[in-house]
Amino acid sequence: MRRHLQCGMRSVECGLGSSLHTPHSTFRISHRGMTLAELLISLTILSIMSVVLAGMSNAVNSAWSYTKGVEDSDLQARAAVERIEYMISQTGVYDLAGQPTRVGMAVVRRPVGTNQIPDVLVLWTGGRSGGMSANGVLQRLPTVGELLIYTWDAQSPSQLIEVAFPGQTAAFDFAASDLATTVANLLTSNAAEKIPLCDRLRLSSLSNSSSAVAAPIMPPVSGAESIFSMYGASVPSESSSSSSTSTATAASTQSIGNARFTLTLTPTDSELASAAPQTTAWMQLSWPQGTFGNRSGIRQVTLQIELQVEPDGIVRASDTVSAIPFFGSASLRYVYEP
Repeated sequence: MRRHLQCGMRSVECGLGSSLHTPHSTFRISHRGMTLAELLISLTILSIMSVVLAGMSNAVNSAWSYTKGVEDSDLQARAAVERIEYMISQTGVYDLAGQPTRVGMAVVRRPVGTNQIPDVLVLWTGGRSGGMSANGVLQRLPTVGELLIYTWDAQSPSQLIEVAFPGQTAAFDFAASDLATTVANLLTSNAAEKIPLCDRLRLSSLSNSSSAVAAPIMPPVSGAESIFSMYGASVPSESSSSSSTSTATAASTQSIGNARFTLTLTPTDSELASAAPQTTAWMQLSWPQGTFGNRSGIRQVTLQIELQVEPDGIVRASDTVSAIPFFGSASLRYVYEP
């Protein structure tokens, strides 16, 4: 009986072993796909995520571009202002027989319709290398080749340029009555060599008509001559019939770069003209630091610079877009003798 039980157990083990290791056993795996509803839901979620990520990417890229544009504009504007301030320190002084002592510095107002824009700075520096101030008071007129002019470019108003006239020996008098015309002719001459200092000046549109879009930093001043005649271009005709009170049409407008120079002399020309040397009025003039003598005194010339630049490098002519203002100033003192 024990032998029978052992044989039975062996048969059971054999039966189990054969059932576990039979090569004919099969296992079924389900390969059921996604339903249409599941697929649509997945696509919707992916689309939403893509839109969110694209918006975040655009926002980051826009912020980076704007920040980079602000940095570039800041570098350009500061470099331009520092260049002008340095050249002011190199400005010379001259004294002709029978005339008062004059500094080689002038701001020319450029006429645009009924506005006169102080956006042309003329300096007697000795050229781009400077050094005229080291020569003391000269007994001669400056020459054109020793001048530097700072203004916006008529062909590309978004550019602030430095203009030199190397090799030109013609005399230039800062006291001449036709100074503005002379400067305008120099800017359009073949001898003018231009170097851009900044290419992001904000633009403003001015017109010959009374409905001009005024530049935001340039107050209107009475004037008669048009900028078009100064640059040898024909003056566009104004619209003959318009019932609207809006700004002038594009055909009669001129884009200008937003650069402004303000020159202040202490004492002023009118104060000096009204006070004779060795008089009480002469002693009561506003001499800087109270330094003066019987026939001479220290006179101060102060130049204020204002530039408006576009932060993103996209030059616009719209007053609704914010621009970055940059300011600079420099002063020069010299001995004045009437």
